[in-house]
Amino acid sequence: MTKQTLSKEEISGVIPPLVSTFAADGSLDFELFRNELRFMESVGVTLAVVGGSTGSGDELSAEELGQLVNEAVQNSNIRIIAGVITTTTKDAILRGQKAKEAGASALMVGPPIYTTPSQEGLEAFVRDIHDATQMPIIFYNHFFSPPSVMQRIAKLTGVICVKEVALEPVAELVQTVGDRVAIAAGADSVNIASFLLGADASISGVNTVIPKEYGEIYRAHLEGDYRRGRELTEKIAPLAREMIKPANFPARVKFAINLLGRKVGEPRKPSGDLAMEDQDNIRAALRHAGLIA
Repeated sequence: MTKQTLSKEEISGVIPPLVSTFAADGSLDFELFRNELRFMESVGVTLAVVGGSTGSGDELSAEELGQLVNEAVQNSNIRIIAGVITTTTKDAILRGQKAKEAGASALMVGPPIYTTPSQEGLEAFVRDIHDATQMPIIFYNHFFSPPSVMQRIAKLTGVICVKEVALEPVAELVQTVGDRVAIAAGADSVNIASFLLGADASISGVNTVIPKEYGEIYRAHLEGDYRRGRELTEKIAPLAREMIKPANFPARVKFAINLLGRKVGEPRKPSGDLAMEDQDNIRAALRHAGLIA
């Protein structure tokens, strides 16, 4: 059964983009995925992304995206935002429709990969997806478009949130379109600053590794305890910086989660095979955060 679609007001707090779990042959491993869903529920996660960048969304077929959304909807009480990462409007619509059929509550749409459409083309891309799916849309600015682009996207029918990966534009978007859409931040190592600037939510890969710890940072923000928020941030900042390095992402995220004892499998090839320096850095960051011995 399709869960109720998301509203602007429901996008808040820490929203992990879940990893997609694969078997050794590259097929989806649903048992591992269900285990990760149970962990997320145990630490209080109520809203998550399936098939985002952290979830290898560009490596999933439309059918696989639908299968993972269905697994999440049927096996947890977590409401699901489905990631739409692709190259064409036709495929984006197909992914959105598969996710809707599987019970997603919203779509997180990124700009087309490998192409740079005009402003009008980008707006048509978002508009066409919404028209075809009638699903609320979070627009993910993963190509660092300036705030002027995001402001126009925020005014499109169906867009309920924009996700901004850089810290400084968060404040401008809060000030200019924050009354119209929710503002989500992806500034992994400084999310406390994003919240202070007015961001409603955090959607970032490190949330998936340590959702409990990021929930504590968000609670410090709600309580106005920014000294504690800063102290908590300093503990996890080295890990966040390791997670956002673009080389071999999201293999880095899976490596960290596996080190924490949650088995989420390996990346699809050719990802993986982290350099020893990267492995050592991630271990050191987890120790700095007090998460492993």
